[in-house]
Amino acid sequence: MLPFIGIFDGVAAAGAVIFCIAAGFDWRLFSGLAAGTALMLANFLLIGITAEKALRTRDFRRARTISGVSYGLRYIGIFSVLAGLLTLNVISVVTAVIPLFYPKIYYTFIYAHRRGKDEEI
Repeated sequence: MLPFIGIFDGVAAAGAVIFCIAAGFDWRLFSGLAAGTALMLANFLLIGITAEKALRTRDFRRARTISGVSYGLRYIGIFSVLAGLLTLNVISVVTAVIPLFYPKIYYTFIYAHRRGKDEEI
């Protein structure tokens, strides 16, 4: 998925450049894109760590609790970091939030592309 993240960021950066040409340069568009991408990658890393921890427990209820708590803490953390950066006025909210949708776009595209085939995603 990493190559697609680079492609998505390139498309988003090109859109930011076009917006800058039309409305005037704003460096926060690009810092927001970088911050959003970093948060999305950190979220994926934490999902992986949580999944490993939940699988090691071998107890369904405990694994569900671990996953649920991690889910809540991850999103509280993401929105806290975004709120802090917005309060400091160092990012644009639109470009910071766009990368958080990359996984959904990627998996939707892959599913639609491979629909009806027996290949795994």
